[in-house]
Amino acid sequence: MDIREKLIRDFWSFFDQRKFENVKPLLHKEFTAIWETTNEVFPSRDALIKVNCDYPGNWHTVPQRIELFDNGAVSIVSVYSDDRPDRYFATSFYDFKDNLIRKITEYWATVEEAPEWRKGYSIPKN
Repeated sequence: MDIREKLIRDFWSFFDQRKFENVKPLLHKEFTAIWETTNEVFPSRDALIKVNCDYPGNWHTVPQRIELFDNGAVSIVSVYSDDRPDRYFATSFYDFKDNLIRKITEYWATVEEAPEWRKGYSIPKN
């Protein structure tokens, strides 16, 4: 397995297990996370770990797809909670440096019903 894919899989596995401190060695000292949909930048490994430690709820992460390319990677991860009905997909773009994750840019989407006006054009996926 490519080191980048292993880093991404380990990253989400530790999040799923709520072992946030275990993520720190996977992240470069120059690490930055950007959450585009809420216009937030987390300028360090510690900031990302702290926000996730404090994030309410018991969330699970299930990688759906990981694609590697020349100087980075992208993943799509399903995110759901034991104690909330909310479900999400996180689409994350990764940059690497020194075989560590240097930057993650994420786009979050809420899983929701199709609007009524569009139902005549599509069929439910499942």
